Amino acid sequence: MMRIGLIGAGVIGRTHAQAIASTEGFELTSVADPFSSGAELATDFGATHHRDHRDLLAAGGLDAVIVATPNDLHVPVGLDVIAAGLPLLVEKPIATTSMQARVLVDAAAAARVPVLVGHHRRYHPVVRRAKEIIDSGRLGRIVGVSATAFMRKPPDYFDIAWRRERGTGGPFLINLIHEIDLLRHLIGEVTSVSAFASSAARSFEVEDTGAVIMSFDGGALGSLAISDAVAAPWSWDLTAGDSSRFPMRDVESHRIGGESASLTLPTLQLWEHDGAPSWTMPQHVIRQNVPRDDPYAAQLRHLGEVVTGDVQPLVSAAEGARDLEVVEAVMRSATTGAVIAV
Repeated sequence: MMRIGLIGAGVIGRTHAQAIASTEGFELTSVADPFSSGAELATDFGATHHRDHRDLLAAGGLDAVIVATPNDLHVPVGLDVIAAGLPLLVEKPIATTSMQARVLVDAAAAARVPVLVGHHRRYHPVVRRAKEIIDSGRLGRIVGVSATAFMRKPPDYFDIAWRRERGTGGPFLINLIHEIDLLRHLIGEVTSVSAFASSAARSFEVEDTGAVIMSFDGGALGSLAISDAVAAPWSWDLTAGDSSRFPMRDVESHRIGGESASLTLPTLQLWEHDGAPSWTMPQHVIRQNVPRDDPYAAQLRHLGEVVTGDVQPLVSAAEGARDLEVVEAVMRSATTGAVIAV
């Protein structure tokens, strides 16, 4: 039985707790959170509760730790976990700045402690199948990508101050980083970005809406529209079935265009011509079928393999830092109006 400590008992912390409880071979041993929600979560899952994460680490008896705190605590808490010699899964974003992220990357490397960053989409069966199709060459050279991340977060979501404050909140830092990680995983490295941002919908100091144009190292271009103020189903969260918290609609949020064929996500519709690709020729669509699997449970199983030394982290600390560097470039571009090389 692999014993897991959980630091942070908010919404994502409870999601991890549920994944631990439902996955054979794992046990939620202890929870650290200074608020009453921490004690409630620990009681719900039969774990020990600590108000301070340092007490959780000092108590021992753990094989790994999941850090699901507010974003600005990821690095200081993560450093304490590394100092305790425990492998950890730290939620995304790995930090609030790439400079802070590098501190965590360097500390993990020096201590030889594996760090996995919580970009759970990579474990989704749809993403795994899409990666197989793209890597097989069936789409041909990837030319263009478009993605939409529209959602309507209710007013009480922003009752938590850091979600509306610069440096910790806003869809660029909270949501866009998922999109960047997914596109880097499927398409390749982002080499430059140009972006616009608006806070007109809510008038917070952070953006509520953004648009991004990006180039990739293989020559592909991509566009992405993102907003947490739009009443629409066109986002991964509302179409992929990642979480029971969200209603699921059978529509697409991503389109990947190649010279030979194209693919939609998460619907996994593969569009191909009947003959040689031409706009005057008919196309047919094949819907790829994949088995359902909870990406958080799959991520947890991967963490277990990382702990035992069987595999290297699929999303390492360095990968998480790179995602953050791209998001920072987007934010700089939106502020300055310049095209930013990454």
